[in-house]
Amino acid sequence: MDKKRADRTGMTLAKFFDVWGSLLTFAVLIAVFCLLSGSFRTGTNLINILTQSAPTLIIALGVTFVNMSGESDLSLGGIVGLSASLFCGFIANGSSPLLAAAVSIGAGALFGLLNGILVACAGLSSFITTISIMFLTQGLEYAYCGGSSLWVRDHPVVKVVTASVGPVPVMVILTLVLFAAVYLVMHQTKLGLHIQAVGLSQDAAKFAGISVKRIKLVMFVLAGVFYALGGMLNALRSSGSIIYSGQRLLLPVLAVTYIAKTILGTKRANIPGILVGALMLTSISTAFTLLSMEFYYTLIAQGIVLLFAAILSVSNRSVMLQEDLR
Repeated sequence: MDKKRADRTGMTLAKFFDVWGSLLTFAVLIAVFCLLSGSFRTGTNLINILTQSAPTLIIALGVTFVNMSGESDLSLGGIVGLSASLFCGFIANGSSPLLAAAVSIGAGALFGLLNGILVACAGLSSFITTISIMFLTQGLEYAYCGGSSLWVRDHPVVKVVTASVGPVPVMVILTLVLFAAVYLVMHQTKLGLHIQAVGLSQDAAKFAGISVKRIKLVMFVLAGVFYALGGMLNALRSSGSIIYSGQRLLLPVLAVTYIAKTILGTKRANIPGILVGALMLTSISTAFTLLSMEFYYTLIAQGIVLLFAAILSVSNRSVMLQEDLR
């Protein structure tokens, strides 16, 4: 009897941590950082965290589109940098910001379309295909900027995007509006329901009359657009496009998308989880900076948090499987 009671308790705890484990981890981290640094718990620091996480959040939304359709995408490592370089390059050469943004977004959409055609239509592996596109776009980025960073420090568009409306930066407002729009599209529109249906079961989606190829194609194009948007914001935040900036963002973005899958026990790509994951990793780096710790400690801490999320996810899945077998 005691053994059965212990088993039931174990299952209950497993369900609890499956749903709330990652959020509790985030809450504990915030509490610890607030105790260690008075500067961390200020409104100014909160705005700083939101600003720092904005490009990562937008790029991660792009990856989430592809993940929701049942595929993976690593091409962001090149598309982000190429789009940012095109944007800054056109501005530096005297083009209007609107034209520069159009070229940047167009490039992102074009390579997203190429990904979609090769994966959804030709049936190639999304993993290999998107890695290939990443290398291709990294090469094009280097060729375009000549291996140098492109700076736009004194351009008015930098001042506009990095300005604030009251206490809130324009960049944060744009990011939150975009985030809310994506959430509404994914949960309140026919397209969003079709995307989620494809991610859950492609066979069932086909049986329901949903064009799986079309959905995947659209998702890759949207992902490319969001990579370009994230790349432009990252460049404006830095006052220029740093060579291979997309490659530097690749692993943090993938970490955010993985953490998102552990939020509220969904085990699937989801929009709210992206926000939590981005804020979690950015909070760690910000706290360690405020504590004047060496940069490598930030990487170690982020690695431990990600590993903990993986262990929590796998262990809970194992316990839940045992419950199903009973």
